[in-house]
Amino acid sequence: MAIPPWTIDLLRRGLSDVAKKAREPEVMEKIKNQASEILQDFPQSAARSIDAVMRTADTGRRSVQRWARQHTTVAVPMLNASGTLLTERGTGVPLADAVTEIGCELIGGDTVGGSEFRQRIQRRLDRCLPDASGQSVAIAHRLEAAVAAITLIGDNREIVIHRSQAIGLAGGQSLPDVLVAALASDGQRKLSEVGSSNRAVESDFGSRDHFITVLADDGSLPVAAFDFDGRDVIQVAVLPIATLGRSDRDDQIPSVESVLAAGADVVVFSGQGIAGGPACGILVGPKDLVHQIQACPAWASLAASEATIAMMTVALEITSSSTPVFSSSTTMPIESLLATSAENLKGRAERMAIRLTADDGIAHCQVTADDAGLTSGGRWKFPSRQLRLRHHHRSATEWAKRLRADIPSVLAAVDGDDLVIDLRWIAAADDGKLATALGGHGDSSAIESPTDDSQGTQAPQADSIRNNSDLDAATIPDPPQAPS
Repeated sequence: MAIPPWTIDLLRRGLSDVAKKAREPEVMEKIKNQASEILQDFPQSAARSIDAVMRTADTGRRSVQRWARQHTTVAVPMLNASGTLLTERGTGVPLADAVTEIGCELIGGDTVGGSEFRQRIQRRLDRCLPDASGQSVAIAHRLEAAVAAITLIGDNREIVIHRSQAIGLAGGQSLPDVLVAALASDGQRKLSEVGSSNRAVESDFGSRDHFITVLADDGSLPVAAFDFDGRDVIQVAVLPIATLGRSDRDDQIPSVESVLAAGADVVVFSGQGIAGGPACGILVGPKDLVHQIQACPAWASLAASEATIAMMTVALEITSSSTPVFSSSTTMPIESLLATSAENLKGRAERMAIRLTADDGIAHCQVTADDAGLTSGGRWKFPSRQLRLRHHHRSATEWAKRLRADIPSVLAAVDGDDLVIDLRWIAAADDGKLATALGGHGDSSAIESPTDDSQGTQAPQADSIRNNSDLDAATIPDPPQAPS
């Protein structure tokens, strides 16, 4: 159908008006600006898409690297933010450099060992004692082994433990169980238990006159030796927490020196933790009793390795005032942590809180001032500061589990809905690592490594990373617009 003449005339007039307006400078400038904005939007959109892809790829790379570290690393570093120094996973506190170095030298295998080494190291050990002339030291491979060594004291003495002293040891066994297991190979002696669990008096031991009794510090009250009024009794004190010599913290932490002065004949304590050495058990007592234990054939299965003995010797020398082998500037890392003031911890906690609240994954952060402990219970408490955190996407229990499995492994406490991070046993130099570990788990796109029961744990696959790209891109904010 032909277009009517009036329509053609209308179109001509309209096009003529558009052409006239297009020749106006203001209209031309507006068209140019709009065209420029359209052209500029193309690279910005492309940049946002590329940025999202790169961030997704980086998240996948970090997940694969984390999986690889978790399944190939043997010595996993640990940050102990649980508020408890002695845990079943360790303390998280490094040994002094001098302690580690002597252990590495002996493990290397190119040093003199055997009886010559043991005689030389025994002399150095004994010099660490406040009474080096009358006492000696023996080192077992574990605290439980040092407790078992009590049964090697001869004279067929009966071993008696009061029920109020039946504490649990860090390894999970109770003190009576360790003694019973050690006596099982004897065939002649058995452990006798006396008294009740809530009070202890000398009359509970009856008319016994020639025996060994084992005392223990469970953290509620300090060890108190019995007054047996002239009876032939050897009193052995077992201290899960102790230092060798007296210190200005004797009211908080017992010392071997003070317990011996209070009436104990032999003291058994842990070399790990406060003593500043590797995991081992230390037995201190009169030379004749200690040498009697070391001369027993069964001691060979209880004694620590040469490297452990040397490391513990150096640790005791650093802390001992009677052996100025090391300069006064040489300090144990655990001593530095104990000396950290509450004000220092407060400042560090507040700075870390500011950093963590900027993380999108963390919903809540609060600084608190509860005490930290050397053990999970007991009187050994020190002022501290904590961060109470809540996650947007995870429960506190799930978050704590992820932190334990990461590298470095972070030990944290869980209190209801809160993840509790305590700074008492964290060195100031490790605050950055701790904050990174906590903030790193704020990313909701973290990729789990699938597990196949038939083939073991497998690494994250590229497909699983790509399948999360939409989610990752959606959570990434757009970059700021460039000025036109």
